[in-house]
Amino acid sequence: MKQLGFLASNTGKPLDVVLRDIKKGEVAPCYLIYGDEEYLVKDALDKIISLVLPEVDRDLNLFYMDGENEDVDSICESILTPPLIPGRKVVVVANSRFFHSKTTLPILIKKIVKNLEDNPPEAAKAFVSFLKMVGWTLHDLRDGGWKKIPDDEWNEMVGSNGGEDREKWLPKVIDFCDSRGINMGRPREDSQALADVLTGGFPECNCLILTADSPVDRRKKLFKAISDIGVILDFSQVKNKKRQKKLLQDTAEELLAGTKKKLPAEAFSALERKTGFNFRNFRGALEKLITYTGDRSIITEQDIEDAIGRTKEDSLFDLTSALTGKNLEKALLTLRDLLDQGIHHLAILSMITREIRLLLHAKIFLRSGNFPSFHSEMDYNRFQKTLYPEIKEYKNGGGLAAQHPYVIYNALKNSGRFTCEELVGYLETLVDVDIALKTTGKNPKLVLERLLIGICL
Repeated sequence: MKQLGFLASNTGKPLDVVLRDIKKGEVAPCYLIYGDEEYLVKDALDKIISLVLPEVDRDLNLFYMDGENEDVDSICESILTPPLIPGRKVVVVANSRFFHSKTTLPILIKKIVKNLEDNPPEAAKAFVSFLKMVGWTLHDLRDGGWKKIPDDEWNEMVGSNGGEDREKWLPKVIDFCDSRGINMGRPREDSQALADVLTGGFPECNCLILTADSPVDRRKKLFKAISDIGVILDFSQVKNKKRQKKLLQDTAEELLAGTKKKLPAEAFSALERKTGFNFRNFRGALEKLITYTGDRSIITEQDIEDAIGRTKEDSLFDLTSALTGKNLEKALLTLRDLLDQGIHHLAILSMITREIRLLLHAKIFLRSGNFPSFHSEMDYNRFQKTLYPEIKEYKNGGGLAAQHPYVIYNALKNSGRFTCEELVGYLETLVDVDIALKTTGKNPKLVLERLLIGICL
C-alpha cells in the first residue's frame, strides 16, 4: 500500500517503513504522531495500534486518554505499570497539549485568526490550548474582561509579536466558545515528569503513543526524549499546490487499488473542488463514490455531483457570488443552505463582512488612479499578466493585495456594482448586526435575511 510521503523524524523512514519495522517485531517504546493533517495523524495511529496490539488484547491492554483531560501523573503511572495480561500494553494520549509552549503562542494565535471565519471549531480548539498555556480562563476574558489585560502584561505573556489587533479576533472566539458551551478544562500539567520517565526506562512490553496537532515546540525536553528513544511522525500541512495535488492523487490510487475502478482526470478535479485539500473529506467522498458506482468501472463527474452533492465551499462561493451580483433570491436560498449544513451564523456574518471589505478595498484601489488599465470586461488571464504584478507590490500592506489573484480580480470586477458610500454604509450595518446577534435574542436567520435584502436591493 502506497504511503503519502511523510517521514518519521531522525530516522528518515516513511510511515510504511515504520509499519514494516513493527511487523518485524521492532516496536519503539514511544511514538509521537503530529501535524495539521488530522486524518493522516488518526490513520497512522490506527495502523500502529493494529500492528502493535492484537485486537483480542485491546480490552485489557489498551489505555486511551484525550489531551483535554491529560494528567501527567496518570500517564506516568500507566506506562510504568506492567500489562494486565501477558503481551504488550499500549497507552495512547490523543490530541496532547504537552508540546505547546510560550514559544508557540504566536503561532497558535495565527491559527486562531486564520480559522475563525471559515472553521470556528478549529479556531476554538487552538484558543483552548492558548488559554491553558497562559493560565487564563474563559471566565477571566468574557464580558469584556479581556480589555482589562494591560498591554505590557499581554506582551509579556505572548511576546510583542503575538496577538496584534486582538480586539478584532479575541471577542469573536470568546463568543463562539460561549455559544458552543466549550469547557476549557483545568490547566495542563508540566511534561517534565513524563520526559524523565521515558529517559529513565519503563517495562519493555509497554508502548506510549502520543498524537498532537501543530505547532509543537521541538525544544521541549519531552520532544527530545521521544526523538532519542522512539519515532516521530510529522504530518504537517503541505503548502505547495503541486505537492498537495500529488498527495491527493496518491490517496486516490491507494483507495482504488483492487477495486477495478478508475477516476479520470476531469472527475478527480471535480472531486478535489468539492473537498479541497482535506484528506478526511477527500477519502470519505471517494469511499462513498466507490460504493455508489456499484459495478461500473469509471467514476464520472456526474457521479460526484449526484453522490457528494453540495459542500460548504460550494455554498460559501454561491453566497458571495449572489451578494456581489445583487441576486437576492439566490442569496436567501444559499443562506438557508448554509444554516442547514450547521454553519454558525457568526461564521456566515464574518464571511459577508470579509466580502464587503474586499469590495471596498477594490473600490479604493481603482479610485487611486494607479491602475487605469483595469476595466470590468478584462479577462482573468490578461489581469494576471498585466495588472497583478503591479498590485503585488502592495502585498506587504495586507488587505486586498495580500489575497489570491483570483480573489483580487473578482473584487475589482464586482466593485463596480457598488459605490463607496454604499459599501461604507454596509460595514456600519454589519457592526449593528454583529451586536444584535451577540446581545439580543433575535432569530439569527431573520437578522441575516434582512441584511442580505438590504445589500441586494
